[in-house]
Amino acid sequence: MENKLAWPARADGKPLCIAHRGASAHATENTARAFAVAAELGADMWEIDVYLTRDGVAVVSHDDKLERIFGAEGRIADLDLAEIRARAPDLPTLDETIELAKRFDQGLYVEVKVRGAGRVTERRLADAGFTRAVISSFIVEEIRDLSEGERRYPLAILVPLGVDPFGWAELSRADIIHLCWEDGGDGRPQDLVTPELLSRAKERGLGVVLWHEERRAVLDEIEKLPVNGICTNNPEMMARLDAAEALGISVVCHRGANRFAPENTLAAAQLAFQQGAHYVEIDVRESADGELVVIHDPTVDRTTNGTGRVDEMTAAELRSLDAGSWFSPHFSGERIPLLSEAIDVARSHGRKLYVENKSVDAERLVRFIEDAGFLGECFFWSGNAALQEGMRAVSNKARIKSSLCDYSGVEPMRAHLAPEIAEILFEDYRNFAPACIEAGMVPMLQYFGDDPAVFEEIVSLRPPMINLDRADLLLRACRAGNHVSGQT
Repeated sequence: MENKLAWPARADGKPLCIAHRGASAHATENTARAFAVAAELGADMWEIDVYLTRDGVAVVSHDDKLERIFGAEGRIADLDLAEIRARAPDLPTLDETIELAKRFDQGLYVEVKVRGAGRVTERRLADAGFTRAVISSFIVEEIRDLSEGERRYPLAILVPLGVDPFGWAELSRADIIHLCWEDGGDGRPQDLVTPELLSRAKERGLGVVLWHEERRAVLDEIEKLPVNGICTNNPEMMARLDAAEALGISVVCHRGANRFAPENTLAAAQLAFQQGAHYVEIDVRESADGELVVIHDPTVDRTTNGTGRVDEMTAAELRSLDAGSWFSPHFSGERIPLLSEAIDVARSHGRKLYVENKSVDAERLVRFIEDAGFLGECFFWSGNAALQEGMRAVSNKARIKSSLCDYSGVEPMRAHLAPEIAEILFEDYRNFAPACIEAGMVPMLQYFGDDPAVFEEIVSLRPPMINLDRADLLLRACRAGNHVSGQT
């Protein structure tokens, strides 16, 4: 669709990624944390909801009450801002959210929830000099009122299932029809967005924005449609690492997407795979009763609400611990995973694992993964020399990674265990990667930092593999030049 609207447009022509209430799958919805995470995960805009307090301040909340999100009593319309601050300090004002969007270079897609909030929203955006915004609502009369006089921002009418979008567009005088049809089409809502509908919208000069979508198969189809934007709770599912893959770079996420979710949890693994990572690195230990569990430290103290050594606790005791609250209340109840669960998650995404053996008998670990039918979908390493050598001895089919920093050079590393993968620190990569390739090993660049300039250099190096903490920064470097820009 040729975008003639005065709203943000992507330079690459793809639909905008509109983070629904921020990255609401990974942080408390409609909070500063959710918005910041959305920006880092590659969103172009944040979808936010606006109510008015009793004293007329525009605040960002989907619900008219504080209870569901903040566990506090009270209706927003019945409380002054000061009272809301005392009960729900993380509930942001619209002004605060505008300033945050400026800082993160994000657009705002504002849904006004009550009559009168539209004009307040329009005024606050204009007074802040904020241009990359859309104002939307399910309330036809509210959008129509905003259409009167000078139109400062594009207007979107939110259209539920069973309603004629063009009828509502005419009644509201909206610029955009926003189809909230995620529950339609017998599981295939994309079938409702017909060529005829899109053609009719184009003829009438209407933009089209689609519902919040988190189903991979549905997203894959609607991202190909000529629409202006798609909402999602999981912006990483639209801002994937395809650009890195196109450069021939396989991405390994160290302990999962550990910036956005608690390390070595299923949540961190899921997020990394949804970003498009090819591998997730996990650390494996053995419980007191012989279960293989995923945790980095020898004790549970740092990453759970418990204390004690992993090898002195049963799997049931380990699984009873909260492995998420230390990171964020949003991840309260996250558990220490079993290795079998990590394999299942990787398999469900058609992806792979990098298994770091912390303390498990070499044969036990390799045979466990072999019996799971996953031996060809992972590679191994251990900082314990005996375990490292033991895993190689167990099976010549086991894919071994060695670290160059443990050897005096490339040839001694190759001769020792004939590893398939050679890990090289960023600062050494240029000097040693060619020799690793010549010796028949795949060089894997390791960089656990967060310097954007380093990621730009990494993209220029195009390593076949990279082990990192910040896949989001790699994606940003890969996409450099394809940024969102204002368009009229």
